[in-house]
Amino acid sequence: MSMKFSLNYWGRFAKFCIMASQQWAIGESVLDVLIGGTSFLDSKEGFKNSFSGPDSIENFLLAYGYDAGDPIEHAELQGNLQEAVRFIKRYFLRPENPEGLSLEMPKKLNENLDLRELLRQASMPSSEQRAWACAILKVVHTISHIDRDIRTHYFPEIQKQIFDRFYRHLNRDESGQLYFGRTLTDELRVDLIEFQIKPKKSRDSILMKLLHKPESVAEELFDRVGIRIITKNRVDAIRVIHFLEQTNVIVAANIKPSRSRNTLIDTKVFRDVLDQNLANSDVLTDLLEAVPHPQDRTGNPFSSEHYRAIQFTCRQLIKLRNSVADQIRDLKQVSRNMTLEVPLQQVVDKIDPKTIQKMIRFFYPFEVQVMDQLSHIENEKGRSAHVEYKKAQQQTAMIRVMGSLVQTSLNPGTPK
Repeated sequence: MSMKFSLNYWGRFAKFCIMASQQWAIGESVLDVLIGGTSFLDSKEGFKNSFSGPDSIENFLLAYGYDAGDPIEHAELQGNLQEAVRFIKRYFLRPENPEGLSLEMPKKLNENLDLRELLRQASMPSSEQRAWACAILKVVHTISHIDRDIRTHYFPEIQKQIFDRFYRHLNRDESGQLYFGRTLTDELRVDLIEFQIKPKKSRDSILMKLLHKPESVAEELFDRVGIRIITKNRVDAIRVIHFLEQTNVIVAANIKPSRSRNTLIDTKVFRDVLDQNLANSDVLTDLLEAVPHPQDRTGNPFSSEHYRAIQFTCRQLIKLRNSVADQIRDLKQVSRNMTLEVPLQQVVDKIDPKTIQKMIRFFYPFEVQVMDQLSHIENEKGRSAHVEYKKAQQQTAMIRVMGSLVQTSLNPGTPK
């Protein structure tokens, strides 16, 4: 074999190997995230080796949706970055959280670090600096989704429209007894112990909830609007839901099936008892109260096995008047009744009211919890306490966000 042939052969072979390695360098983002269903926040590789060319980070940000060259968008990204750093220090690190990790965030990350530099660090080979960069970027990503949920700006009106449907049927009789019913003698009337509405979640609470579940995104938070109804007994809990459905306060067609959860009463046994004893009303309630609690099959790791309630998520079509449409109409009316400068009149004439949506409409989810008084008392104490639920949620979010840094905190000196 001649020297010339040998060089040509190995040159072509090397070129083939380079092309093959590029062609088959299919990373975790494709195999696990896009195809396998793993959240990008849980990806082991993350941004590792993602940015090679000089414009690769800028191109990524543009594809994500941000123009880092735009002063306003750049300032927004930097604000999200600083909020993410504060959030991690407050909830995941000591001393602000006594149950947090015994780690100190690198000083450089406490300074006014540019997000593009953070992305560059996240793409580096495994190191502690990379682990910190990835943790912060996970929170930045989640904050971005919270801020871009356009429905958040209408939240007070959303709450009003949803709650009003319930308030319309909520009354008290002369003795002060709270009840659902259209009239005092309504055959569907159900007496209540309490009717509670959930206060607006804080921003940190929303962020924590989004961080603890792989499938959570801002537009899919189902319990920002919440209602809790407490009845005298478990039979009345079923009757309340029957009342709400019969009066169209809730619409069965708008229920999200995967969100329904019942640990209060076994519906199969309930139905059998109801069918067999419908004519014997004297013993019916006692029999139904004896129906056992069903097993929780939702697999929610944060809910206590002792928590007893019926929970479901419904969606309501929210209708909002677009104030901009009214303002444009008024502007056009004023322009007809007075003389404007020519340039200004030309601008006003170009505005076509027909292109502006007069009503803004969208479906919004709300969660309903129904339980009897005894279950409510039990739910509020012991292992079922809400504080324990939140603590478990925060612990899971910390492990998910901080990744390998959790192990570093437990075993200082562990290779990253």
